[in-house]
Amino acid sequence: MSHTTAIDNIVFQDIAALTAAVNELAAQGIKCSLEKDAVPRAYYQNQVGMEKAPYVLRLHDAPFDIGFYYDKDKGGHVARTDLHAGHVSRQLGVQAQGSETAMQAALGKLNQTYAIHATTRAAVAKGMQVRRVNGNDGSVRLVVTGM
Repeated sequence: MSHTTAIDNIVFQDIAALTAAVNELAAQGIKCSLEKDAVPRAYYQNQVGMEKAPYVLRLHDAPFDIGFYYDKDKGGHVARTDLHAGHVSRQLGVQAQGSETAMQAALGKLNQTYAIHATTRAAVAKGMQVRRVNGNDGSVRLVVTGM
């Protein structure tokens, strides 16, 4: 039996933004690091779907990691992890909102932080200025100006 879950409706196209997101999560106290060309830890050693990945988010306070695998049809990396027993969710999860799936919510902090950095990098590359406004409720608003 495999516990592998692919969260392929979120595509990580900007690895520099992913790196920045992981660094921010680490600065917030989540013990994690991004490694290249590694095998993510899962419930079973050699678990199907959790082979060597181009990038692995090591979650040092959890027994499982997140592998990022390139999907040529999607044009970027998709996340695969083992969601068994909620270990990953306890590190990165948020309450699902709106049309967000439970699998997306399990990586919610990572997804949000990545989106912030990817959007900021894309806007700055186009010559815009970005101001980040953090809400007391954990929400983030990006104010993009210029052009």
